[in-house]
Amino acid sequence: GAPIAHAEAPAARRRRVLVVDDSLTTRMLERGILEAAGYDTVVAGDGAEALGLLSRETVDLVVSDVEMPNLDGFGLTAAIRRDERLRHLP
Repeated sequence: GAPIAHAEAPAARRRRVLVVDDSLTTRMLERGILEAAGYDTVVAGDGAEALGLLSRETVDLVVSDVEMPNLDGFGLTAAIRRDERLRHLP
């Protein structure tokens, strides 16, 4: 007879974290820690870059510095809370 095909269980989706910090060293350190813990990470250098990224990418959590050029962490958080699509993001 014909071989029986077995469907493989879909792999669990890894949680995705956006790290926002104007310090390259800090971004890379945080990215390394999060990826070692099993998270996918994307990074942005300031709040304005993060908002652009959030318009194209889906993330489960945002970790942000407070003091950054262009758009600081408080402004980024306020913009996320005003956006219907993003306001649920922790």
